[in-house]
Amino acid sequence: MNTLNSLLEGAEAIPAASPCSAVQDRFLDAPGCDLLAVVDAGKTLGVVARGSIRIEDMARSAREIMTPAFVVDVSMTIDEAKALVLGHRDPLPGVVATENGAYRGVVSSRALITARGEGPADVQQLRFLELISREMRTPLNGVLAVSELLQRQPLSVDSQAYVRTITESAQATLRALNDALELSQGDFKPLEMDPKPVVLRDLMDAVQTQWQSVAPKGGVTVLVAYDGEPNLCADLDPARVQQVFDRLIEAALTLNRKGAVEAILQATRAGDSLHLTARVRDTGGGLASERLVSAFEGDFSTQRVDPANAGLGLAICRRVIDQMQGRIRAERNVGAGASVVFDLTVPEVVEKAAAPTAAAGVGRTAHVLVVDDNATNRMVAEALCEMFDCSSESAEDGLEAVEAARTGRFDLILMDIRMPRMDGVEAARAIRAMPGRAGSVPIIALTANADPEDAKTYLSTGMHSVVEKPIKPEKLLAAMSAALEDAGGDAEAGSASAAA
Repeated sequence: MNTLNSLLEGAEAIPAASPCSAVQDRFLDAPGCDLLAVVDAGKTLGVVARGSIRIEDMARSAREIMTPAFVVDVSMTIDEAKALVLGHRDPLPGVVATENGAYRGVVSSRALITARGEGPADVQQLRFLELISREMRTPLNGVLAVSELLQRQPLSVDSQAYVRTITESAQATLRALNDALELSQGDFKPLEMDPKPVVLRDLMDAVQTQWQSVAPKGGVTVLVAYDGEPNLCADLDPARVQQVFDRLIEAALTLNRKGAVEAILQATRAGDSLHLTARVRDTGGGLASERLVSAFEGDFSTQRVDPANAGLGLAICRRVIDQMQGRIRAERNVGAGASVVFDLTVPEVVEKAAAPTAAAGVGRTAHVLVVDDNATNRMVAEALCEMFDCSSESAEDGLEAVEAARTGRFDLILMDIRMPRMDGVEAARAIRAMPGRAGSVPIIALTANADPEDAKTYLSTGMHSVVEKPIKPEKLLAAMSAALEDAGGDAEAGSASAAA
């Protein structure tokens, strides 16, 4: 049985009062060391991972920047430790191994996940990909957020082109990461679906908006059309359907330098349901390969798909349509190119749900507390607050946020979720426990993990709403406006009650 003994990094622990500059020197002197334990009076308090020390941290102590220790017994098997790390709510840099309570060494998550254990290889691979996905999203979201700000600045034509390239490359990387994660989950976890009433014409308008400014730059025309009654409304997940259109159009554009790509949705009534037939047709010949035509006929879990001709995009399209109980296939065109067709049968909604309207502004000047351990994310959020005519201050973790909120000088708090020392959920609970104005300040969660179940947890702590990273200015503006409006209404109701 493989135990942690075989993976131990026996690096000497560092005192909690050690300056981060000294800790950084330890890492530089030992290139193979990924993790250092932090101790105080013989007790293990936490760990510091290689790469986690920032320039502004150099004068701080190890205690201030450490991650709380996750302690396990050295006799634990590799598979058991791996399961604990991968199943932990927040990403862990590694574990501290002890024997009879005495410190023996550390094992980084990197070493633990890549070690050969005795568990099922497919499950280990899935958990490893989930870990890597979480680690990559933060820097990618930072790149996208800063690019969004740059696009709003007065730049030269060349600089604008460079920023667009950065944005498109980061978006493509994030899409590939998401696709790989969803595909790797296979039978372990179904895709998340969020069906809602949507006007089909509006859905195709969104597809057209997405691609009308992108395609001409590559010399290919994208034509988007809707064939059906103008006000037909269906109960489906619009984001998933648009995801399929986007992946198919993207694949066609990647393989073409001429011609046109047509995206058409046809809708007809079938009793109480709607039958939808969607077609993405390429006239340039890029999608005419045999690999593409046969790609939808096999099982993607076993069939090899040439990334140059299909990639992850077609595989995720197949999985989405399968889960929606539809059918997807590729057909050769009479002339050049090929068409990808998918069919869906979905419930019809007789009355269209009222569409929410975004607020034009926050309505009043507000003083905002921005809480995030990532300096790039803080900069982006503060810049957006300034754009919305709001002033702001920042905090680097939950503990700092709680102390700042205690003063009662903030109208709104933008709270990151995953932070060292104290995360956003704990900080929100601590703030809600405060009396008076300080405890009632609206809190908006900022997170790259917008899973519906996690969002319910955030709202249950008293947060007003959730905004997904990378932050879209219009979504943050709408959330801030709603939170401040609700807070103003509550304050008026409280004043009226007191007067009565």
